[in-house]
Amino acid sequence: MKTIIETPRIEDFNKVNELAKQVHELHVNWRQDLFLSVDEVISKENFEEMIEAKEIVIAKIQDKIIGYITFNIKEKNNPSMRYRKQLQIEAICVDEQARGKGIGTQLLKHVKQYGKENDCTDIYLTVNEENESAIRIYEEFGFKVKSIAYSMQI
Repeated sequence: MKTIIETPRIEDFNKVNELAKQVHELHVNWRQDLFLSVDEVISKENFEEMIEAKEIVIAKIQDKIIGYITFNIKEKNNPSMRYRKQLQIEAICVDEQARGKGIGTQLLKHVKQYGKENDCTDIYLTVNEENESAIRIYEEFGFKVKSIAYSMQI
């Protein structure tokens, strides 16, 4: 079955939110100090803005949405550092029933190509240290750890 990667329509809002909730609940379980269980992870207004800005694509098989990725481009122009036009991945989600079938990799390939077409210098994302399956996918795709963030509750 062929996977189609495309820009969603506003009618896809509920399904994308269902998928977003799957991943959000993982984060709630990992970091209860930060995340709250909510019914709507992405607001309809934010979803419409992402569609308009072309900062979201969905993965579909036989007209069923099975994943999505959100991203944006940020220019980093600091006089003490090299110029960067960074494609930042904000969220990536694959339906729990479709995981392990290469859908996440296809979404990453799509945004990598988008980044090349828009003269980006690099792709950046963050991942929860407990999300071992995502870390494995990112490393297999070619991502390297470039910094480590520390956090401490007080």
